[in-house]
Amino acid sequence: MPDLYAKKCRCPYCLKDTETKRVLSRHIRTDHTDLDGLIHYQGPNVYFYEPVQCSHCRFIFHESFEKLRPDVRTVLETDILPILPVLPFAETERTLKQALHLYKFCLYIAQVTFQKDSIQAMLGVRISWMYRLLQDTTQEMTWAERAVQKYETLYLEYTDAVRTGIPHDVLLLRISDLYATLGDTDNAKQWYSLIFQSKTVSDRIKKDAREHWERYRETHAI
Repeated sequence: MPDLYAKKCRCPYCLKDTETKRVLSRHIRTDHTDLDGLIHYQGPNVYFYEPVQCSHCRFIFHESFEKLRPDVRTVLETDILPILPVLPFAETERTLKQALHLYKFCLYIAQVTFQKDSIQAMLGVRISWMYRLLQDTTQEMTWAERAVQKYETLYLEYTDAVRTGIPHDVLLLRISDLYATLGDTDNAKQWYSLIFQSKTVSDRIKKDAREHWERYRETHAI
């Protein structure tokens, strides 16, 4: 595994340091980026190595996970951790299907530990990307739809970037891009328009939104 290195991560459950693999920065080579943010790599795929399984307690997590509540810890100890499998590939080089497997476990854990909706939606997007790489369009669209619904709920309940876990203008772009990915022109147009008309959205997000909308219009009859 010459392209990978061992990185230490603190497990949110047992609070011990565990090692996981990451791609060495000098081996990261980007090819192109899809409209919804999926980066295609020429070499090792960075996304494959985001989920982590603790070597001490088997807890599966993403580094975006937040501190666990006491009641959640109790449920994990009694109902979840005893049935979590030890995944040997969690500490080695991973295939696309193995990464997908880890992401699904990671999302499940995010749900049972009440991680923020922004984290759960992000993991759902990652799963849709894994299916895109597998060329399974049906599953890709299913997971993209679930993610955009989660993001829309987040939009309706939005408070601030810290408590919600995502800046407001970035959230608008996520929703717009996901509807574009789904080929839902009406909703994509509506959400991109919110960005274009806003007086609070940053210039960078507006620029990205205009570029993405133009890319979408080039490939769809509008």
